[in-house]
Amino acid sequence: MFATRISRAIYNYAADFLLKASLYPMDETDRTILAMLQQNADIPGKAVADAVNLSVSAVERRISKLKQDGIIERIVAVVSPKAVDRTLSVLVELEIQNEHRHTLEQFQRWLSRAPEVQSCWYVTGDMDYVLLVAVRNLEEYNAFIERLMSEQHALVRKYKSLIALKTVKHSLELSGLE
Repeated sequence: MFATRISRAIYNYAADFLLKASLYPMDETDRTILAMLQQNADIPGKAVADAVNLSVSAVERRISKLKQDGIIERIVAVVSPKAVDRTLSVLVELEIQNEHRHTLEQFQRWLSRAPEVQSCWYVTGDMDYVLLVAVRNLEEYNAFIERLMSEQHALVRKYKSLIALKTVKHSLELSGLE
């Protein structure tokens, strides 16, 4: 089953990459605009236009096209965890007991609704999922784990918690776009 999951993951990644590469051809100007927006999505259109030697309206059209084509999925505010008292970050590795499609979909819906789960990945290797959980403190994390284990007890075989001691790098940027 492990080899099947890896093969499927590689195939899906390659297919997605090739599809996007053929459907969304970007030129150097688009890449520069994307790089600038990743640094600061609030940058004035005039500053972007000056950097790429286009008019503001031409830059706005390009940004609209990048959104329409799905290259820019959405524009969000990156909130400081300290400012909203969510300073405890925990990576949680989960191993589940069965990988039937219906069960996986149900479990993924549960994870998607859990407000503590900031990110979730279905992965290869010894564990099946890796979660990034953001909470106020250990008590709140423990409450999350208790809820997970009580509501999903038939599915979760085991979990492992990795508590972040220090954030060395945190970025949403995709590099190498310029």
